[in-house]
Amino acid sequence: MSTSSYIDELLTKMSNYDKDERYMATSDLCEELKRQTPTAISTTTPTQRNSHPQSHHPHTTNTKQTSLSIDSRTEKNICDAVLKLLGDPSNDVQTVAVRTLVVLFTSVHEEQILKITAMLGRLVLDPTKSDLRDVYTDGLRKLLKTVPLHMGDNVAMKLISELVDGIQKNSALVGLPSPPADKHQEKTAGDITVSCLEITTELLARFGGLPKITQKHESVVQVVLTQLSSESHMVRKRACNVLGCLSNVISDQLLYRLVESLLSRIELAEGVTRRSKRRKTRSVSSESTDMNVFMDSKPSDTRALIQTMCAISRMVGQRLGQVQIDRLVPIFLRFCDPSDAVSGNDADDADSEDMEDAEEDGSVDEAAMALANELRESCFTGFQSFVLRCPVEVRPHLPQIIHAALAYMRHDPNYSYDDENEDEADGDEDDINMDSDEEDYDDEDYDDDEDDDDDDSWKVRRSAVRTLIAVVQESKHDLSKVWIDEYSWKKNKKKKTTVAGALVNRFKEREENCRVDIINCFNRLLTNTVSGYAAGEVILSSPDAMDTSGDTSQVSIELGSKFVPAIVGACEKQLSAKKGGVPTKSAAFTLLSTLCTAPGGMGNANQVNSVLLHIKSTLNSSGGSGDGGQNSSKLLKLDALCLVRSIISCSHHDVVGLKNGLLKSLLPDICETVKEHWYKVIAEALRVLTEIPPLLLASNSSDDEMMTVARVLYDSVEPRLAAHDLDQEIKECALGTSASLLSTLHGKLNSDQVNQLLSLILQRLNNESTRIAAIKAISVIVVDTSDGSDKLDLSPILNETVSELASLLRQNSRGVKQSALQCLDVIVQSQQGAKSDSKLHELILQEVSGNIRDTDLHICHLSLRLSLAVMEASSTCGAAINEHLLPALLTLSNSPCLQDLALDSLLAVLGKAVQSDAVIFQDLLVKLQNKEHGDSRQVIANLAKCIAAVTVSADESNRGMVISNILQSLESAEQNVYSTQLALRVSGDVGRVVDLSKLTGVTDKLQQAYFSSFDSPSDGVKNAAAYGLGRASVGATTTFLPVILSALEESNQKTRYLLLAALRELINCHKIGASGETDITLIVQQILPQLTLHCADKEEGVRTVVAECLGSLACVASDEVLTQLQGLATKQSVEEAIDADEEKNILVRSTVATSVKFAIAGHCDTVKLLPYMTTFLQLMKEEDLTVRNAALLMVYSAVHHNPKLVIGLMEDHIMPSLIELAQNKMQRKIDLGPFKHVVDDFLPLRKAAISIFATCLEKCPRTINFASFMPILTKALGDVEDVQLQAHQIVTSMCSKFPTEIVGSLEGFIAPLQKTLNKRMGNKTGTELERAMEWVKSALRIIFVLSRVEGAMNLQMFADFVERTRKSPTHQIMLKELEEVM
Repeated sequence: MSTSSYIDELLTKMSNYDKDERYMATSDLCEELKRQTPTAISTTTPTQRNSHPQSHHPHTTNTKQTSLSIDSRTEKNICDAVLKLLGDPSNDVQTVAVRTLVVLFTSVHEEQILKITAMLGRLVLDPTKSDLRDVYTDGLRKLLKTVPLHMGDNVAMKLISELVDGIQKNSALVGLPSPPADKHQEKTAGDITVSCLEITTELLARFGGLPKITQKHESVVQVVLTQLSSESHMVRKRACNVLGCLSNVISDQLLYRLVESLLSRIELAEGVTRRSKRRKTRSVSSESTDMNVFMDSKPSDTRALIQTMCAISRMVGQRLGQVQIDRLVPIFLRFCDPSDAVSGNDADDADSEDMEDAEEDGSVDEAAMALANELRESCFTGFQSFVLRCPVEVRPHLPQIIHAALAYMRHDPNYSYDDENEDEADGDEDDINMDSDEEDYDDEDYDDDEDDDDDDSWKVRRSAVRTLIAVVQESKHDLSKVWIDEYSWKKNKKKKTTVAGALVNRFKEREENCRVDIINCFNRLLTNTVSGYAAGEVILSSPDAMDTSGDTSQVSIELGSKFVPAIVGACEKQLSAKKGGVPTKSAAFTLLSTLCTAPGGMGNANQVNSVLLHIKSTLNSSGGSGDGGQNSSKLLKLDALCLVRSIISCSHHDVVGLKNGLLKSLLPDICETVKEHWYKVIAEALRVLTEIPPLLLASNSSDDEMMTVARVLYDSVEPRLAAHDLDQEIKECALGTSASLLSTLHGKLNSDQVNQLLSLILQRLNNESTRIAAIKAISVIVVDTSDGSDKLDLSPILNETVSELASLLRQNSRGVKQSALQCLDVIVQSQQGAKSDSKLHELILQEVSGNIRDTDLHICHLSLRLSLAVMEASSTCGAAINEHLLPALLTLSNSPCLQDLALDSLLAVLGKAVQSDAVIFQDLLVKLQNKEHGDSRQVIANLAKCIAAVTVSADESNRGMVISNILQSLESAEQNVYSTQLALRVSGDVGRVVDLSKLTGVTDKLQQAYFSSFDSPSDGVKNAAAYGLGRASVGATTTFLPVILSALEESNQKTRYLLLAALRELINCHKIGASGETDITLIVQQILPQLTLHCADKEEGVRTVVAECLGSLACVASDEVLTQLQGLATKQSVEEAIDADEEKNILVRSTVATSVKFAIAGHCDTVKLLPYMTTFLQLMKEEDLTVRNAALLMVYSAVHHNPKLVIGLMEDHIMPSLIELAQNKMQRKIDLGPFKHVVDDFLPLRKAAISIFATCLEKCPRTINFASFMPILTKALGDVEDVQLQAHQIVTSMCSKFPTEIVGSLEGFIAPLQKTLNKRMGNKTGTELERAMEWVKSALRIIFVLSRVEGAMNLQMFADFVERTRKSPTHQIMLKELEEVM
């Protein structure tokens, strides 16, 4: 049967009298349409995937339409038949009809879509279709969600006017006085209004930003605003949703008017708090017009207005300005008056005024209280949005918001907590009393939950806690708000508390959801604090060990003495509660795990052992129905095991007490847990067992204890290691546990057990899936960490293991190769001195030589270190070295890529080869000297180091021969430039190790060669001579250094730079520890005057070398050099030391700043440098631009290499100058004849300032004031090309780390980005054109990244900009390239 005939048959059955027949026919038709219509392709941009879950911008989703493979007549018949079934008396038939319509929405032509839309719209508005209105509404909502985007304008326009008219007409009938007969009509009108509002919400969410719909925004706002005063709660709620969704797409002007309208009405609304009632009763200005309006307002109106404002702030809080925030927050606070927050305990503390109010008001009306709680919940939701989305604007109000949140976190008027009376006691303000006699809340505390089903105050507490979570998240770079600042949080109490203290005190919360949020809030706070401590922003101190560094920018927190006992005690209460929920216990375990990462851990041994007992109870739990069943029990066990591992790995706990508690109460339960069925629990239990052997060793356990534990661990891990049908994670963890057991406790196992584990590990090594884990396990085993009584015998598996690992060096997998090299290195080193098979060593050298290449220098370095280990372990591998290793070494020595660790390892291997007589020195020397080096300076330098390395390792006769050859080659007139460079460098590298002054006549000839080379026409020869002279001075300081200093006094401009370069080599060798036993502090006083003298040299290159010397010298002789630099940094000292004009003073100060920069980069002692930083930072305020630029580069070096140097000085000494310099311009025109060139003298300073900001965001973000920085970043996006590219990188970084700040500044980004995209290329060609295209591509990349930030596409202006950019034909090619990459 053809498709058309089959569909016609189904259409006939759809009109059958039997409802079952109609249902089956419609269902079959739906399935047939799905087969006929390919799956609709939903192209969702990255923006949509990452946008706010409640915001769907119209520009972000596009559903492509796919047509049915049927003729238009059949398509029309299908649509008519399905629409007819929407009025079917059977609900099942209606449901399947709507499901069929969903398939049609993405496949039929626009004409039919509009027809369906019109039909469904009329049915929704038809007052006679009340029974089926929900079906029609659901159909329209699905249509709006699935219809192709290109039909959006027409579909939306078909509906919007009818929906607005339907809301106006039907809402007028709701709430009017009417006879009982008309009540049905009123209910119908209310239902229609609700349906229209729901459909309008979907329409605006999908198509609200389309051009035709934007013309209707104002009329929609006006109509929906009137619904906020409706008598129907459902209407008010749906109207609130519409306005919240509409705020995503309306213009800034209309949004401003909407917010102003809402704020004005809220300001005139009647409050629902008790204080508001008292103010109303005592008011004497009853004649005021405003007050009359205030009194006539209904509480329901107030609630709807507040909820609407909260919805808008949640959606587009970043679009609200400072003025609106300043008006809105106090209004919200009026409905969240901390004085109205009460707990059951406050009944005994009520003051006389409250008692008077209670007598006047009588019992509190439950409806009024419910209204008040709902309003408060909405207000705190708004606060949460403000804090997260516009933190800068809300900052002035943050103390009041925190005060209110703390007060309402304990708002529980129907319940009394017995432990709150401790506040009456005197004591320190920050003390947190959690003693057991004051806090006997247990199972009975939670029993009353069942009796308070109508009590919704928990929702207020939950929203208040979530506001505090937002505060904690936003304060992660300024922890003083939550740890130090104090607030009143209890009614009529003078005692104050911090946010941290209040959170710990509220762990007793009786409502599960609130309790979990409170614990999680404190956990997040503690995590931020530990991160701040690691970054040096926080000091976790105790009363007897206060920090004396004087850095007032660091927050000092007494965590261990004041908070840890309270935290542990509160968590124990939750873990011991029989009726405590699984989420609470899980949160408590997580918090304790985080506490283990803080200094001091969980406190003393008693506290740790007490927690271990609770963990034991959890591990023994069978997971009955009372605590969530088996799944919940598994999750709790997993959390408990994670906590045990954190406790063991914490270095702050008493290892002896921890070991005793662990072995006494918990080890059998952990071993039993390994037999569980869930793989995650098994794996975590094995990880815990991995930590136990090192704990036994650290606690000096007895042999009996070690033997008992070793056998228990073996019985637990061996079955898991031997099994094959296990999860990969279990296999890897079993390998880790076995390695820990064998490495530490192998002496406590019998030989059969040891051999069994070793053989199983070898099997895992031969398995590809467990290979890397097995290699790591073998590495751990080889590094024997036992008490040294006996060494693990690896002979049963050694040969096979080494052979297998050596064969893995031929693998293409870099990870496998790297692991195998590291493991072999450990094995070879561990077997030194033991009888070993030389064939294994030869095999290793044969296989490793293939990896000694310059294509991967890290693998090359590891291969060379392994080769060195083999050469040190075996003296019989000469043949293998010459056959396999030496050719690879010679090839590598000639590589221009060779550097750093690979070069150092190569030199060590060559030296060892000569020392061990594995190679003949003369042959190796000739081969190195004959290597073709060409004119590459890097190759010449590397060959010189190689020749020097083998020369130093040779005997004295060979060493003398090489030095004689060098002198002859330097004296020969036939030497070419490159051979001369090689000889000069070799002499320096040899002289660094060997004291050449002990060789008769050598130093005089070398001095003559060095100084004569200074006059060479070749720059390479000059630099090589300076290098050789400086290096030779290390070994023969008393001979060469006086010559250098004397020459500096007499030098001309040509040789001054070279002499200083030689001095730099001398100082650098001492700085990196390559000077042997020579102490440079003995010669500092000789060097320093010459360096100071040349600080004001006219040549920039000379000053740079002087700065490098002073910087390196400051790293090894800080006191003398830093004092000298401090004197040079001031104008008075310069004038006294140097008789020169102001220009020279400027040069000196610039050199000082550069010297400090090099000192910081060279890791000068922070403690010694810090007192001088204030003086050096004054250079940022100099008038001369050169000095300021040098000072900026100094600050950049400090922020990048050692942020602790400047964190405490940022606010007062750095940021003011930085903000000024980042925005200044100084342009001047230079007349070049045919054209004029514009030069900006401030450009280098702006680039340096922007670089500092970028580094601060990465290293010390707490120092950034985003209110000042974001305008600078916006301006940088429109600066010259180089600054723009810097700004693009900053924006990219901030999108993931500081999305709130980015969204708040998006509007300012649009204009400069648009200008960059519209940049004309003109007549640019070649490299210039390519650079310009990369510039534009960078801007497009930024737009892509910004569009993915949560909430960015809620901004209509930016969303339109993104859409225009996507449609621009000019950028289509680059957009496609970026889409492929991103």
